[in-house]
Amino acid sequence: MRLPGLSALLGICMLTACGGGGGGGGSSTTTPNPAAATNLTAVTVGPGPSNQNNINMPFASITVCQPDGSNCVTIDGLIVDTGSYGIRVMASVLATAGLTLQNTTDPNNSSNTIAECIPLLGGYTWGPLASATIKINGETATNIPINVLNDNGSYTPPVPTACTQATSNTSLSSVSALHANGLLGVGLVPYDCGQSCAQCAAASGGCTASNDIYYSCNASSGVCNPVEVAETAQARNPVTAFAVDNNGVILELPSIPSTGSMVATGSLIFGIGTQSNNSLGSAAVLTVNEIPFISTTFNGQVLNMSFIDSGSNALYFNDSSIATCSQAADFYCPASPVSLQASNQGANGTISAVSFQVDSLDSFSNKNFAFNDLAGTAVTSSGTNMVNNDFDFGLPFFFGRNVFIGIDGANAGGITGPYYAY
Repeated sequence: MRLPGLSALLGICMLTACGGGGGGGGSSTTTPNPAAATNLTAVTVGPGPSNQNNINMPFASITVCQPDGSNCVTIDGLIVDTGSYGIRVMASVLATAGLTLQNTTDPNNSSNTIAECIPLLGGYTWGPLASATIKINGETATNIPINVLNDNGSYTPPVPTACTQATSNTSLSSVSALHANGLLGVGLVPYDCGQSCAQCAAASGGCTASNDIYYSCNASSGVCNPVEVAETAQARNPVTAFAVDNNGVILELPSIPSTGSMVATGSLIFGIGTQSNNSLGSAAVLTVNEIPFISTTFNGQVLNMSFIDSGSNALYFNDSSIATCSQAADFYCPASPVSLQASNQGANGTISAVSFQVDSLDSFSNKNFAFNDLAGTAVTSSGTNMVNNDFDFGLPFFFGRNVFIGIDGANAGGITGPYYAY
């Protein structure tokens, strides 16, 4: 199930070992230079941690430290996700690196700790909150809450049934399941749940799995109950905690050939209009509504819960005229490449046309990891108001574009976020 405010994180749909014909492509890069600019870091679309043959997954590295900035370790293989908010790192990866973070204590019950359950389309993630200082090149987010995913059984009690019953009951809290060491959520909002989790106690029925992702857990009794968590104590978009470049990000990825590329390397730039390398310029700015979404017109339909999401590895939309794949029914396999067009509109009325191409998954080379024409079907399961009402502009949308993410409430390049711009 997709939750409002977590749409892109929930849109992760992994592909591995895609076979078929097609050309070998080659590597494609821009020229990020972290030594010359401190407000950016390299992003690589490639096989990912342990060479897992990920398709269209953008990875970056961060440095995780104790809250006081000591005992820092570098963690690579985090998915750069413009549709989620906050940092999530596998507990086993931190342990291997030699860093142990203290779990966050429930401020209303010192015997308990705070944990987080994220329902995803394919399952869920589970693990405690902890405080850490995060460094990314020259940027520092001091003493912020992050989510440590419990892939090694180091956290007790186990995931509550209230969480698993709201999902497919499949844990994605492992490197092999998530296909990453964690997530670097740098999306539109400062906190990963916001007012829903901060004020759920006042809702009808109180805090439940339908309006809350946080739990107060007691290790002795093995019991976890949904609990209200203030916004400032929730997993936080690290960008909002930077000293200067804290109003948004730009994800820059190079153009790649239609046959794909073995690797594509670009940059995640922090700040909008704060330094010489992050000017908004003439980019079309599409503000989002309060959920937050834009509206996409495609094939005569107005899809008003659409979003731009680097954490989704394909363009996800519904078009019954395009054949789906026999061995991967969630993806399109047209007999020949199909050229399509959509029109995006922001809450501010700005309209931007988007042209794109869809090719068959079966034609992709298994030597390449970056494709600009991979597409699949949008969510069709019942129980979500996004059914047939969304267009997920995943990573193929980013190739050859500079995509700006203006954070909610921040003045980003002279325009108040939240917004997308490109």
